[in-house]
Amino acid sequence: MPNTTLPRITVITPNLNQADYLERAICSVLDQGYDNLEYIVIDGGSTDRSAEIIGLYENDLAYCQSQPDGGAADAINQAIQRATGDIIAVLSADDLYLPGTLDRVAKRMTQKDAPAWVVGHCLRIGELDEQLGQLNATCPSGLASFLMHDSGFLPSSATFYRRGVFDSYGRFDPQMRFAWDYELNCRLIAQGLSPTILPTVLSAHREHAHSHSVKNTLLSGTEFIDAAARYADRLPFEQRHALWSNIDERRRIYTLARCETLASQSRGYLWRQLLRRPWWLANDHYRQTLLCGVSHPADSAAGRVDSPARRAA
Repeated sequence: MPNTTLPRITVITPNLNQADYLERAICSVLDQGYDNLEYIVIDGGSTDRSAEIIGLYENDLAYCQSQPDGGAADAINQAIQRATGDIIAVLSADDLYLPGTLDRVAKRMTQKDAPAWVVGHCLRIGELDEQLGQLNATCPSGLASFLMHDSGFLPSSATFYRRGVFDSYGRFDPQMRFAWDYELNCRLIAQGLSPTILPTVLSAHREHAHSHSVKNTLLSGTEFIDAAARYADRLPFEQRHALWSNIDERRRIYTLARCETLASQSRGYLWRQLLRRPWWLANDHYRQTLLCGVSHPADSAAGRVDSPARRAA
């Protein structure tokens, strides 16, 4: 029987073809030994061994399913609909909880000030669980700086929300494939909520070839920009102007990075983007790439950009 003196914590794991890591994620949750846990695993119809792995632990799960869905955010929203926990968290199928995480979160979220939103630090790990470093959570100094990525780092694997957050402010946007957690955090900060940083390592975020592919880096970066743009009208004029300049620069950088992946079609792609944003022609690097192609020699005077595609390569 669950220990009802502890807050009920619902952990949701969305999964799609992550069989290489899924079992480790599941065990990291179940091995917490937390006495009032509700664990839900939602598989999007994987074609690997995921369904078999989930089946091994089905008796330890509050609910599981394996069928096509609308992506991670849609799967998580389905789980939230079923969830009965006072606290809700999302752990991706390739990430891990560290021992004692749920106890630490429960203790902090039942203290007198009872924060509605807690975020801890997380480790960086590789494909074989080797430690690569640490990512420290930091509280945003304000909405504008969070939208411009100037402050605030909130690792999703170490984030815990009180159930009332979803009841009051809505669930994850199912249209978002990569930035669903960031968009929700923008929404909360825009409404005046701030996360409470728990100064301890709660989770481990796995870095592997698929998660850091050039394609995913570009798609993710573009989606984060679109999420930030939604909240520009919540800012006073000067901050709004700074955000639009920031967004425009980031869009140009990702556009140039994407054209590096398009080979012979790159110049046509750049011309189409220029028709939408003609002021980009004033940028030396964009103009040189447009005229000479992506293979032109680097010209320091042209303001060469260290693009996301180059960093990911």
